[in-house]
Parts: sequence; C-alpha cells; structure tokens
Amino acid sequence: MGPAGETLLTVLILDYAIQLAFYLISAPLKTEKLYDASGALTFFACTLTALLWRRDGQSLDDLSARQILVAVLVIVWCLRLGTFLAIRVSKTEDKRFEKFKHNPIKFSVVWFMQAFWVFMTAFPVYIVLGNPSKSQRSFGASDIIGLIIWVYGFVVEVVADSQKFRFKNRHPRDFVSTGIWRYSRYANYNGEIFLWIGMFILCARGFEEGWQWVSIISPIFVACLIIFVSGVKLSEQAAAEKYGDREDYQLYRAQTSKFFLWPPKNIKSKVTDQQAAV
Repeated sequence: MGPAGETLLTVLILDYAIQLAFYLISAPLKTEKLYDASGALTFFACTLTALLWRRDGQSLDDLSARQILVAVLVIVWCLRLGTFLAIRVSKTEDKRFEKFKHNPIKFSVVWFMQAFWVFMTAFPVYIVLGNPSKSQRSFGASDIIGLIIWVYGFVVEVVADSQKFRFKNRHPRDFVSTGIWRYSRYANYNGEIFLWIGMFILCARGFEEGWQWVSIISPIFVACLIIFVSGVKLSEQAAAEKYGDREDYQLYRAQTSKFFLWPPKNIKSKVTDQQAAV
C-alpha cells in the first residue's frame, strides 16, 4: 500500500468517523447547525493527522517545506471558511436541509456526502503529506504558479464572502451587485474553484508514484460539484425565485459574468444609443 496509501486509508476512516459522530448528535435534534462547522473540523483533523503521523522512522523534523505549506494553506482555508459559515448559519436557517433533516436516513446521506467531499477535495494534499518527507523535491516554477493561483482564489473567496455578508446584514431582501459581485455573479465560487486548482498544482511535484496523479480528480470534482450540483445551480434557482420578476435583477444577470471576474457589459448604454439613433 505504501505510506501515501496508508495515510489515505487513515484519513478516510477518520473523516467518516467524525461525520458519523456529528450526524448522531444532529439527527435527534433535527438540526443542520453543526453541518458546516463539522466539515471544517474534519478538514482540520484529517490534514493535521496526515501531517503529524510520521511512519518508517520519520520524525516531524523531516517534514518538507511543501508538506508544511500545503497543510498550513488547507488549515487556514478551512478555519476561515468554517468560522464564516458557522456565523452565517447561526443567523439564518439553511433551507438546503429542510427536506432531509426530518428523515434520519436521508439526513445521514447528507453527512456521508460531506465526508466524501472532505476526502475528494483534499485528495492530493493527503497524498503529499503521506509521502516520505526526505524524498520530496524542492520547489520549482510550477509550485510558484500553484501558490499564486491558490492565493488568488483564497483572496477572491474571502472578499466575496465578506462583502456579501455585510451587504445582506444591511439589505436582507436584496441581492448583492456591488464590489467584487459587480464582476461576477458567483465570485465566491470562482475563488473556491481556483483555490483548489492551485492546490493541486502545488502538490504535483510532491507526487512520487504514477497512481498519485489520479488525484487530479480533486479540482475537477470541486468544479463539477460547485457548478452543476450544490453551488451555482442551487443559488441560481434560489435567486430566480426571489428576484426573477425584478427588472434590476434581470439587468444584473444580463450585464454580469456568471463565473469569471469580468467587467460588466454596458447594456444600458447600448439601449440608449439605439434609441438616440432612432
């Protein structure tokens, strides 16, 4: 199995054990309040375990710079996101869980899906942390590129989350279209996807066996999940229900890039020019 395989198995067991424990607490209470916090805690616990659990005579002193860096980045990300989501859910009810939390079996599926998300998202990180430290290659150009992309994604996600949170506190019935949201309708998801693309690139030089490249599925999984399943798709549906009949929202949709950060289209000016020409 090798050190990386042993680490993956250990992390997988720990991952599902933590989610099971939180499910057993939440199911009788029919509450989703612990869901997001448990996801962040699981990322933290799995990453820390993979980092600190040294085998084959290795010690913590042998940890490579890459192993320390990717672990720190994941921990910073999960603590930031977990804190943000915990604060947000304490103020509002998460309607995603309304049709699940009253049925223990359906509710359990939601928690075990989160365990799968934790494992798949940080798949390349767990591999790098499980590989022998002494054989890790030094930093190269690809690592710099990966780190730049990760920082871009993290900054975009933090800015988008904080701007939307402040806006919603002041205007709970309105949609955010200012700040970074002027350039993307889903700026937070843009940041999240690029963050994990950068992480995979940063991990790539830490792979030691051919099979470890299968972890490229991690950023693909994150992108597909966000765009087609839980993120953009659900947000689009919710926004259409709330604001679909509003002219200003329709204009915002028409002007603003859906995913990539891009200057808004000047649709108003085009209409005005056409009227002036007539």
